[in-house]
Amino acid sequence: MATVSNWIDHLSAEEVAGAIYPGAGSVEGMLVIIGIILWVGWHVLTARSESEELSRLAKKRHSANDHKSNITDW
Repeated sequence: MATVSNWIDHLSAEEVAGAIYPGAGSVEGMLVIIGIILWVGWHVLTARSESEELSRLAKKRHSANDHKSNITDW
């Protein structure tokens, strides 16, 4: 394994071209796009799940005094 004694000379060398870690500049854009897709997908799935649960509860038509009977799905 090579050792670096002078970082200024190393980073200005032609073969390094300023990149101090692999994939500099190319991987980050892909990760951002994947992250945005996952974030939007999670929101869509969560909204769909909550809508289904709320519509299921709305079909039960609880009365105003059902909370006094300690109904678990209130």
